[in-house]
Amino acid sequence: MDHPQRRIAPWYVASASMGLIASGLLPVLLPLLVAQTSHRLDFVAYVTGAYNLGLFSAPLLGSLAERSQAYRTLFLGGLVVLGVATAGLPLVSHLAPWLVLGIAVGIGTAAVTVVGNLLIVDFVPAVEWEPRLGWLQGLNGAGQVVGLLLAAVFTSGQMALGIWVAAATALPALVFGRIGLPVGEPSVQPHASPGLGTLPHQAHRLRWADVARLPEVVGHAFGRFLLSWFAYNFGVAAFFAYFPLLMRRSFGIDPSLTATAYAAFAALGTVLFVLAGQWAGRFGDRLLYLVALAVRLVGFVLLGLMLLPVPGRAGLALLGFGLIVLAWPLLSVAGTGLAARLTPIGEGAAIGLLSATGALATVLGTVIAGPAVRALGYPVALYAGLLGMVVAAAIARGGLPLRDPAEPTPDMRDTR
Repeated sequence: MDHPQRRIAPWYVASASMGLIASGLLPVLLPLLVAQTSHRLDFVAYVTGAYNLGLFSAPLLGSLAERSQAYRTLFLGGLVVLGVATAGLPLVSHLAPWLVLGIAVGIGTAAVTVVGNLLIVDFVPAVEWEPRLGWLQGLNGAGQVVGLLLAAVFTSGQMALGIWVAAATALPALVFGRIGLPVGEPSVQPHASPGLGTLPHQAHRLRWADVARLPEVVGHAFGRFLLSWFAYNFGVAAFFAYFPLLMRRSFGIDPSLTATAYAAFAALGTVLFVLAGQWAGRFGDRLLYLVALAVRLVGFVLLGLMLLPVPGRAGLALLGFGLIVLAWPLLSVAGTGLAARLTPIGEGAAIGLLSATGALATVLGTVIAGPAVRALGYPVALYAGLLGMVVAAAIARGGLPLRDPAEPTPDMRDTR
């Protein structure tokens, strides 16, 4: 019998710490800290954009780990960088050091994520990948929920203390992160693992050779899907950079309540990941993708309507926020499946391009949002999200095949 404890190693705790810091506490507390300290709304977007820029190091770190065999050094080093950079955020009050630290936090997050995935897929048999990666992601999700609940405690002027608490969790993660790490040579050759689109490590295997093949997807259904994915990520970037400030200023919802609601929605989202996989198999990735975009669109419409002075708007605004958050598991599963099925250049390259497209759109959307929100106010973030969903859905509805291909055709396989 396959017992859960055999799928979990003590070093998996590092993933929980990373989720607590990067996905739980910082998304809520960092915008509040930067806005309170600098009194510049555009700085919030620039610092968030710097963090997303740091995540671009993931392909390089994954390649470096496999080529140099320095898995342990990069994994534990990522934890150190993540903890130290996070601890430094409340100690500075100017844009330049915030940008440097934001990039460092992104690099640390990328190192823990990608090398953590590789410590599984490069060292254990392929039959064990999905259950082990499931536990790794589950602990990361649990860390996010705990981080959001902790963030709710520190939103009332104690943002610096909350961020230091987050950074401190890297210490026990370092202690446990050294226990049970694989040693010796990897059991598979670098880049030799099968192209399973559902495995998150594939998103970090983008190579320059894959980028050079971009012209091949222009005019192809896969190219249209990437354009839709770009529009969606570009549109929501501003909202997720400003959401704790936006919910407080526009709807009178205290950041502590926003963080608590986010924790509840994130916990529910872990269940939706499982259901989304089943729905994709039953109804197809295209339909699931369109439904997910529609759910997020309804969320933005509801938030936009709540800008009007209507009774009970705080509760309805939280509902809209929940719809936006809960759409992510559906988008993630459907997006990965569409990339793997529509690609003419191979699944590994497709998932890499999907990841790079989303990351680039997020960085650009966040940075552009800075001066726009400063000049026009928080509603800009809602309008950008609304427009992004409409454009993404229009491209997907008119540009993707009605039925997902059941099997890759010869012209869809990577023959290189």
